[in-house]
Amino acid sequence: MEMERTDYIENREDIIKNIQTLYSYLEGKYGDEYKEWAKDIMTRGRNYVVEVIENHIYFSPSRFVGYRDNSKDKYEMSHGNGGKTDDKLKNFYYEAKKNEDFNKIFRSQMIKYDVKYMKDKSFWIPKNMAIEEILGRVDVNEPQYWIVRLSDDEHWSEAIEKHIWMTQQRYGIQKSQAVSGLLNIVSQVKRGDILLLTYYNEIYAYGTVVDCPFQSNQISSIKNVVERNQHDYYSGIVRFTDSKVFYEDLEGDCTNWGQRIMVDGWHYYLSQSHVSTSGIQNDVTVGILRMSIFGISSKKGLEKMKELKEQYEKQNTFVTQAVQLLKYKHNIILQGAPGTGKTYNTAAIALSILGITDIDLTDHTQVMKRYESLQDDQIFFTTFHQSLDYEDFVEGLKPHVQTDSTGQSIGVTYEPEDGIFKRACMAVQTDETKDIIECIDDYLQTIKGFDNRKEIPTITGNSSLYVWWNEGNTTISVRSIKSTSKKKEDYTPSPLNIEKVKLQATGKGSENNWQQYAQAFIEAVKKEYKAKVNKPVVLILDEINRGNISKIFGELITLLEYDKRDNGNHPIKVTLPYSKTLFGVPSNLYIIGTMNTTDRSTGSLDYALRRRFAFVTLKSNVEVIEKYYDGIQNLNLKSIAVALFNDIKAFIENPQHLSSELDIDDLMVGHSFFMAATEQELLYKMKYEVTPLVNEYINDGILNVKADEKKKAFQAWENLTIIEKETTAES
Repeated sequence: MEMERTDYIENREDIIKNIQTLYSYLEGKYGDEYKEWAKDIMTRGRNYVVEVIENHIYFSPSRFVGYRDNSKDKYEMSHGNGGKTDDKLKNFYYEAKKNEDFNKIFRSQMIKYDVKYMKDKSFWIPKNMAIEEILGRVDVNEPQYWIVRLSDDEHWSEAIEKHIWMTQQRYGIQKSQAVSGLLNIVSQVKRGDILLLTYYNEIYAYGTVVDCPFQSNQISSIKNVVERNQHDYYSGIVRFTDSKVFYEDLEGDCTNWGQRIMVDGWHYYLSQSHVSTSGIQNDVTVGILRMSIFGISSKKGLEKMKELKEQYEKQNTFVTQAVQLLKYKHNIILQGAPGTGKTYNTAAIALSILGITDIDLTDHTQVMKRYESLQDDQIFFTTFHQSLDYEDFVEGLKPHVQTDSTGQSIGVTYEPEDGIFKRACMAVQTDETKDIIECIDDYLQTIKGFDNRKEIPTITGNSSLYVWWNEGNTTISVRSIKSTSKKKEDYTPSPLNIEKVKLQATGKGSENNWQQYAQAFIEAVKKEYKAKVNKPVVLILDEINRGNISKIFGELITLLEYDKRDNGNHPIKVTLPYSKTLFGVPSNLYIIGTMNTTDRSTGSLDYALRRRFAFVTLKSNVEVIEKYYDGIQNLNLKSIAVALFNDIKAFIENPQHLSSELDIDDLMVGHSFFMAATEQELLYKMKYEVTPLVNEYINDGILNVKADEKKKAFQAWENLTIIEKETTAES
C-alpha cells in the first residue's frame, strides 16, 4: 500500500524546479535508468502542466509536479493523489483542457528525447499568461528539415564562409517547371527550419534558418522570369509578386541565379564527411529527391543531425574531451614534449569552447585562420617568463608624458594601465550599461508611434512580435503577430515596462510579466546597434611553468577557482591596488596554459596553481603522421617518416639511455617534426630541429648516450635512414 503524500507544492517555483528535474532525466544527466523512466512517464501521462522557462516551453505530467522536490525515487514510492495535486494546481493554472497547438509543440519536443507519443493530452495553462501569448513564443508547427544541395564547386566556399545556402537555378538551362518548382519550394522555408547541407550524396553540416532576406524594391514575377529568362535589372535581388522568395545575381549575368538563405552557422562541419543521405528515400515530405532542395521527416532529420555530431566528436575526440574538462574546471594546462601539437590543440580547444563548429577542426589552416581572427576579442594570448609580474599581467602604473598646447613635454604622470588578464576579464563582460541604455532610448525613437512599429523575432526565432512606443508612455507596446485579439490593431496585450527592460538588459533585474518578450526586444536592440555583452573568452598562457606564479597573479590566484568567480557559489571580489576598482573573475573566462614537459623548470610550478588547473598530456602519435601523408598521398615519404619516428622513439626509450626521472611521453619528439611536404623539408627538420633537440637531452643528462652511439644515430637520421641494426644491438 502506497503511503499518502502531503508534501504538496506551495508556489510555481516548486513546479518549475520539478520540471527542471524531469528534463534533466530526459537529457540523460543521471544515466540511462533515469532517462528511460522519464520517457515512460512522459508517454503515459494524460494531463500536463505547461511552463515557460528561460524562453522555452516545457511540459510535465501534472501529478509529478504537484509535490515539492519530487524525484524518480519519491514518485516510485508513491505516485500521490491526482485529485489533491489538481486542487493545488488550480491556484496557479487554468484547469486542464485539450489544445491542438500544444499537442503539436509537445510532439515536436518529445521527438528529440525519443519519447513515443501515444495520444492527445490535456494541458494546464498558467493563469497569468494568455494562450496566444505562449504560442507566440514558438512556431506551433514542427520545424521542417530540408536536404539542400550545392551542385557547383564554385559556390561551396562562399556558402561555408558566409553561412548561407544557394539554390542552383539555371534559367534557360533547366526546364521552366524545374525552376519555378524550386522557387516555390524555397518559399516554404521559414525561420527555425533546419538545413542539412549536402554535396553529391554526403551531408557535411546543418544550420538553423535565421533569415530569408527580401530586401529589395525590385519586383517581378516567377512566370515572367522563367518564361522570358529575364529579370527587372542586372544586379542585386529581385522579389516576386506571386511568391515570398527572391533571386540573386551570383555571377553578374543571367545564367546562374540563386535563392540565398542564411543560417546561424554550419554546425559540426568536416571537410571530409561520412554521413550519407542514404535512407531518406522513404522520408521525403516535400519535393523530390532530384531537386536541390527537398523536405524530409523530423525523425530522419534528427537522426542525420545526430550522426553529424557523433562524426564530428569522433574526429575530434581529444578536443571534445578537453573542452568537457575545461567547462568543468575552467582552467587546464596542456603539457607535452615539443612538436606534440600544443599550439594547434590550444587553438582548436579555444574555438570549440567558444561554440564555433562551422570549421573543420582537423584542418590546421582553417583553425589558425579563425583563431587569429578572434585574437584580442574573444581570445587573448601571452607567454610567461621570469620577468613577467603583476603590473604587466593584471594592472600597474605606467608613465604617460604630458604635453602643452604646442606639443612640448610638461612632465610625466603615472596612471593605472590594464594588463592582459584584466583585459581578458573585461572582454567577457564589457561594461556596456550606459551604451545599452542609450541604445534602448535611441531604438524607442525609431519605433515612435504605431505606424513606425517594427517586426522583431521572438527568442526562439520561430515567430515574430510587433513593437512600438507611444511618446510619454512608460511601457513598450508589444503584440504577437499571431495574436487573435478582436481589439483594435494597435492594442497591446503584452506591455513591457521600460525601466524593467533596462534593468534586464544590464543584468540587474527583469521585466516581471513578459521576460521572454523583453529579452526578444533587448536582442533586437543589440542586433540593431551591434552591442555585445557576456561573451565567452579564452586566455592562453603559453609556457606557464616559466613564470613566477605568486609574483604574476598575486592575490587573484584564489579567484581562479570556479566557485570563487562571479557566478560561483562563493563569489569573491577584490579591490585592485592601483585603479582602486572592485574586481572579480567572470565565470565565462576559460584559461588554457601550455607547458613543455622536457623543460627542467617544470618543478617550479606553483602548487597553488596546480590545484586550480587540470592537466592534459599530449603524446607523440605515429597515427597523426600516417594520416597526414595519406592526405597528401605520398606513401614513399610516409614510410620514411614512420620509420624515423619509430627509430628515434626506440633510441630515447632504450632503458640504457632513458633517465628514471622522465618517461617516453615526456621526451618523445613530437609527430609534427615528422610531417613534411617534401623529402627536403623532412631532411631539414631532422638536421636542424630533431637532432639538436635530442642532443640537448643528452647534454642535459636526460639521456645517457655514448659519443659513438650519438654520432651514428645523428648521421643516420640526417640522411633520412634508421640506425644500423648492429648499432642498436650494441646500445
